[in-house]
Amino acid sequence: MIFLMSLQEFLNFLKRYFPTFMMAIYAQIFTFAFGIPLMFDSYFKEMPVGDNLRYSFFTGLGLALLASHCNFMIARGYPGWVWIPVVLMTLCLLGVLPTIDYRPHKVFYVLSILFPLLALLLLNSKRHREVRSEWVKLRQKRHRVIAIIRGRRRKKQRQSSA
Repeated sequence: MIFLMSLQEFLNFLKRYFPTFMMAIYAQIFTFAFGIPLMFDSYFKEMPVGDNLRYSFFTGLGLALLASHCNFMIARGYPGWVWIPVVLMTLCLLGVLPTIDYRPHKVFYVLSILFPLLALLLLNSKRHREVRSEWVKLRQKRHRVIAIIRGRRRKKQRQSSA
């Protein structure tokens, strides 16, 4: 990315888009950190505490890895991957809402609702949409540069073999 833009353009790019992108990632991770244990604790009350902690930890870890991979693919210039975090945030929100019947701790319940809403808001923000379109342009530029380099290599190989 540095080779496709000047250093000052890169710093301006980071200054404008990096906070929004990282806040969206952290909101997604906090969604899993608060929502998954709350759902496991509410819906699986009969499960032993050790199993409950183990399953909620590995579920949260797996979903966080999936969301991180999706955000990596978004940063590589594939904006269609944004739908997976959107679906995950929506499912977490819909999974947490009915847990009010189980009388969870109010702070955890509010945070479990706040973080998916914040993540969805950030994913739909104007700045996040702008950065996704910028990353698509950078990906297209990167592919053009790669095609030029491959063409030159092929030309050299043909000349050396002839």
